[in-house]
Amino acid sequence: MGWTESSTIQRSLLEWAEEAGWEHLHGNDLPREERDVIVEDWAREALLALNPELVDDSESADLVLHELNQAVLDAHNGLVAANERLTVMLRGDHSFTTIDGRHVPRRLIDFKDLTNNRFTVADEVTVNGANKPRRFDVVYYVNGFPLVVAETKTPVKHQVSWVNAAKDLHDVYEEEYPNFFATNVFNIATEGLEFRMAPIRAVPDPDSEIWAPWGSTDDDPKTVTGPARVERAARLLLRPETILPILKDLVMFRHARDASEVDIKFLPRYPQFEAALAIHAKVLAGRPGGLIWHHQGSGKTELMAFTAARLLRDDTVKKKFGSAPTVIVIADRKDLVRQTAEMFETAGMPRMTVPRNRRELHALLRGGEPGVVITTVHKFAEAGHLNNRSNIVVLVDEAHRSQEGKFGDAWRAAVPNAKFFGATGTAIEDKDRSTFKLFGDPDDPDFVMSRYTPEQSIADGFTKPVIVEGRSVGFNLDKEALDEAFDELATEEGLDEEEKVFLSGKASHIETILSNPERVAAVCADIVDHFLTYVAPLGQKAQVVAYNQRLVIAYTRAIEAELECRAAVMPDGRLREVGVVMHVADSKETPKEHKKYLLTPEQEEALKRRFKKVDDPMSFIVVTAKWMTGFNAPIEGVLYLDKPAKDTNLFQTITRPNRPWKNPVTGQRKDFGRVVDYIGLAKAIGKAVAGPKVKDDEKDELNVTDASKLAGKFVTDLTRLLHLFGGIDTSDSSFESLAEAHERIPEGGAQRTEFIETYVALQTVWEFLDPHPMLQPFKRQYFWLAKVYESIRPKDVSKTFLWARLGAKTTHLIHGHMRDVGVKSMPSKTVTLDAAGLALVKKIAEQLKLSEQQRLESKTDDVYQEVLDSIEARLRRRLADTESPVYRSLAERIERLRAKAIENVEDSLAFLEEALKIAQDVVAADRAAEQGDQGTLERLADPKRGALTQIVAENTPPGLHKIVPDIASRIDSIVVEVAYAGWSASDAGDKRVRRELRSVLKEYSLPIKGELFDRTYEYVRENY
Repeated sequence: MGWTESSTIQRSLLEWAEEAGWEHLHGNDLPREERDVIVEDWAREALLALNPELVDDSESADLVLHELNQAVLDAHNGLVAANERLTVMLRGDHSFTTIDGRHVPRRLIDFKDLTNNRFTVADEVTVNGANKPRRFDVVYYVNGFPLVVAETKTPVKHQVSWVNAAKDLHDVYEEEYPNFFATNVFNIATEGLEFRMAPIRAVPDPDSEIWAPWGSTDDDPKTVTGPARVERAARLLLRPETILPILKDLVMFRHARDASEVDIKFLPRYPQFEAALAIHAKVLAGRPGGLIWHHQGSGKTELMAFTAARLLRDDTVKKKFGSAPTVIVIADRKDLVRQTAEMFETAGMPRMTVPRNRRELHALLRGGEPGVVITTVHKFAEAGHLNNRSNIVVLVDEAHRSQEGKFGDAWRAAVPNAKFFGATGTAIEDKDRSTFKLFGDPDDPDFVMSRYTPEQSIADGFTKPVIVEGRSVGFNLDKEALDEAFDELATEEGLDEEEKVFLSGKASHIETILSNPERVAAVCADIVDHFLTYVAPLGQKAQVVAYNQRLVIAYTRAIEAELECRAAVMPDGRLREVGVVMHVADSKETPKEHKKYLLTPEQEEALKRRFKKVDDPMSFIVVTAKWMTGFNAPIEGVLYLDKPAKDTNLFQTITRPNRPWKNPVTGQRKDFGRVVDYIGLAKAIGKAVAGPKVKDDEKDELNVTDASKLAGKFVTDLTRLLHLFGGIDTSDSSFESLAEAHERIPEGGAQRTEFIETYVALQTVWEFLDPHPMLQPFKRQYFWLAKVYESIRPKDVSKTFLWARLGAKTTHLIHGHMRDVGVKSMPSKTVTLDAAGLALVKKIAEQLKLSEQQRLESKTDDVYQEVLDSIEARLRRRLADTESPVYRSLAERIERLRAKAIENVEDSLAFLEEALKIAQDVVAADRAAEQGDQGTLERLADPKRGALTQIVAENTPPGLHKIVPDIASRIDSIVVEVAYAGWSASDAGDKRVRRELRSVLKEYSLPIKGELFDRTYEYVRENY
């Protein structure tokens, strides 16, 4: 018997539902006609049980059911509108008309005591009517109302996925039978390998963030995957304890503001659901507040809307505090207040107020009216004490920024008995500030009530990884001539020594370097080069961060000149434009050239809307402080960074391009965000992304990927694929060659699966990096593999999405074969040294005892070449005097080091660290040769084996020392054989190395646990 959807995932959904308390019935056994949506007998039963006054008023009960059925039928005139109306009815908020004309709310579902409801899961539910009969795989009913529809597919066909299930729901079932989805809370699509949920009318797409995964923030995205993730998601989501809170409080509708928009329904993602319920529970428990630490771009504003809705709708909160709460949402900038208010307003948030000034805010809070108040932190200045009520809940957005110090003190003093909840993507922990202590509840683990990591967000598809590309902006400086000229100036102007020191100090500022006109021109030319090559073809936009306002204007003019010079136009022929957003004071002191960029809030919003439109020529926005944080524009594909930043500000800045985005013209999706770093912040970026550690043992798992590493992954995957076709000439485009390739990857075989999975990964990297120069030597092999893949690619509905995802790039590749077109390579990526690199250079110079004139940092040529030359000069002198293998070994290490490519800051530091080790070994070899220390010379001749010998000798029982060299040699040979590049990052590789180490120790009757094993393993991990 083969695997089918009914025998696999569909059956599992039913089993999991029964374990969660649902009664299972076959669709044919439901007490309904096939044309009915609501199981009316069950709905009537619930209506009478939850509204006892209707037991003796059957006509009013009939009127309720009649109105419900009319609302269901009205779905044919607009499903979203009907769904919103029925959501209000099912919540118990709608007033039904009685037989005597009164309007009375009716309860249809008991949200307080879930045991008072009937929960039924039915499979193979048939619906019939004017259209062809359709059969739904699994339907979840509560009191006779179908709240969830799950469409399942088989898990064992490459050509079928959850997308096919989603397409059936969206394109067929909701179109033909919209009335069946009128009471729907959400839909499910799964093939057993992935599990997605979405509201009605959500367009299916393989990369959709609307069709969202479900899960738990407690889960590790690396280990809970595939079928295990599906089961976890189904058990968490498809239970009454999750479905009913979503229906009651967390379903929202955004209403169209003009003819270009449509009404949409939106739902919480699982981190938002968890956090909203956790805040609600803390408020009821009387806790002081809590910290929500969710990755930047994962929906904290929506979380606040869901939370406010739940608090304001809950009768339990009203009873506990005597009245409905006041929810204050605090942002630290006016534009964030506007953004938040717009989101709340379109979501239909009841009783929302945005005070225009301090006076309005203070009066509003003194009055104590329930509802939502959205304001900036600054309006609390000088507020003093405003209200003692304990049913005030403060939700603070961007809780890491200006919420401490005097502003934090001000709003805490204004509403001292409120509950304070902080939401942030960048928590701070340093000697002066602690987001954890400011908002964290001591009862929460590590002061965090809800943690949603970057790794989880990226795995779920809610945000995208960020790739950092380093740039070197180098220059030569004639120090002697500069000093001479400065002395002449000082003499001419009659400056004393103190004045000279002051002037030289001011001139030594980084702005002096950054504002050099030649540097500005060079950086902006590279920006436009990069943008036109990598970003513009994808339809994405760019943000440029400059050092200060003067440089914002200089960069804007330089970029505009470059665009005009290159005739950089939009597809419709309009020249690309550059916008400026910066704070410009409207005062007499403001320079005239700055006033040109003075924008009203309305003008700034209009610029933001232009930037977000794919067909608008506004392609660049140049900023220095504004829009670096709190700005959400998914169309932004790249951020060009030429301004020093650190910690939270840096993290906020570099996550601007991490939002998912789909080009509405080509359908192509953003796979990565880019940051191009002109200031040398690679190390600081890594630190900022890692963020403060909540736990001492928490690893720094970064989401910043270096482009050169991605190119390396491409080559690795390509090699794996070509190995499958070893011996086949990839330049042969004949049918015989294709047939031979097919024989290597037979249908249904493991090789076919490996080829498909690896090629899709390879294709993603190619699409992102092309035209990276590292790809060019492999273009022919890649195109050959692409043809093989196309020949075996399943021909199914998902091909609709293939063109949407890859159409623009594919067209580009075709054009490339139509005529001889040159490919422009990226500029050199050699990165200048940062402070850590200079410190290493100094150590090398000190180690080799170079004279002051030879100090490496004073050289103006390639610093890497100077390092190697200095060490080699020392080696050559010794090699001429001796045939000792130690010097030949050191010379070989130098040659290997010289062959290393240096493409970024991290490579630079690794190069210098290795050079320092060699320099130290050269000095040690000299000393050992002079002293006749043969043991040290042997260790230096083969440093790995020598160090292993030392470790084994120090930890070997007495009497066994004579075999120490044998043990070390055996370990070395075994590890060299089993270790491979990246083995320590692989569970399988790590286990194999550990196993082989223990095998060697056991062979020599040595303990396989304890200090000997631990030290040997650590050394192997570090050096092999």
